[in-house]
Amino acid sequence: MSLKSSTSKIDSLQAIRGFASISVMLFHGTTILQERLNYKFLNDFFMAGFSGVDIFFVLSGFIILYTSSISKNNIKTFIKKRFIRIYPIYWLVTILLIVVYFISPTPEQSYKGDIKTIFGSLALLPQNHYIVSVAWTLTYEVLFYLIFAFSYFKHPKYLFYTLLTWTTTILFCVLLNFKSDSIVIATLINPVILNFVLGCLIAYLYNSYSRLRYSSFLFWFSLFLFFLMWTLFFNFRISDSNAFTGKIDRLYLFGIPAALIIFSVLYIPIKVPKLLVYLGDASYSIYLIHGTVLSLLIKLLLKLNLSELFNNFGGAIVLFTGTTLISCLFYSLIEKNLLKRLNRSYSNNQLIKPI
Repeated sequence: MSLKSSTSKIDSLQAIRGFASISVMLFHGTTILQERLNYKFLNDFFMAGFSGVDIFFVLSGFIILYTSSISKNNIKTFIKKRFIRIYPIYWLVTILLIVVYFISPTPEQSYKGDIKTIFGSLALLPQNHYIVSVAWTLTYEVLFYLIFAFSYFKHPKYLFYTLLTWTTTILFCVLLNFKSDSIVIATLINPVILNFVLGCLIAYLYNSYSRLRYSSFLFWFSLFLFFLMWTLFFNFRISDSNAFTGKIDRLYLFGIPAALIIFSVLYIPIKVPKLLVYLGDASYSIYLIHGTVLSLLIKLLLKLNLSELFNNFGGAIVLFTGTTLISCLFYSLIEKNLLKRLNRSYSNNQLIKPI
């Protein structure tokens, strides 16, 4: 049974995507609340929320290879589809933030007025600062897309050799503790890339095996493993701020458990609540604008002298809920319609079809 013919499998992946975006929001949101309202949400339990990025990368690796293996894409079509999915809405958010900065500049965000930073952000080039703070992860997405396109569509075996070489190089660099002052080289050898490789491995296994024995057991075990790693990370970091700071740590802490979760749910018919599916659909918007939305909400509270009403658990829940609702509204009114228009336009011109 193909993934496209199983709504439950697609819904499961969307629910996982929604969880990832909310995790990242709570990770950043906890820091913002502590800085602006002097309140530490749940004692910083969501300090491991950055693991949502690892989930996104594993999902990307799986979806890109799987969909490419069952469709008739070529390099040109693939890149256009990926361009439409990533850049237009990202550019919109980036340009809005640039405009806001020039209207009301702040010293701590002076990099937003730097032309090189602006250009690098719009192009998603490797750099130290981005206009949209989470855009560094999109740089890795684009890098993976390009490597994938120019290897897989030449011949699938080229992708295998490319990923094998890339993985080996990264692991050797980790083993030798090699570091580079070049932001480009540092990006290319960052172990976070191995999450994409895990995703591709899942796609290969899923294409190879139509059934998986004990898939339910694997799902619950991997889910337990993921949250066990989350709890261990939290407890160790509470007592030692230097614990698990190596770049490879996030791979075995969260990347591998996330890969096991994603792999197992592909074989389990799960009825997913529509709300979770919707959050998955809106995950890109949530991911892009959650920091900006939450910061604006807090600025409004400070101007209205209402901050004391929200520097507590209940206030944090209200702020996070408001941030999520506004981000979802942004998805429904802007991102969703923009994607429809762009896909329709390309499809009518026989350049690209919607995924």
